[in-house]
Amino acid sequence: MTLIRALPPINENERPRNAGVREQLQQLEDVAREEIQELQQLADARPAPLPADEALLGLAWDLGLDGDALK
Repeated sequence: MTLIRALPPINENERPRNAGVREQLQQLEDVAREEIQELQQLADARPAPLPADEALLGLAWDLGLDGDALK
């Protein structure tokens, strides 16, 4: 589950009265929704980090390495 969430749509009472501006605002909202959907898909498709194996970390420590050296 991702932390990316869309904002609620603008209330009809909050929309500008000018028709051209309303149309531009609607287009911006549509593009923003598409971008948010793409970001959600990318975030969901990202592989989870693998847990470090305790024995392997112990061996790395014995060799003087830290866990980052194993990545």
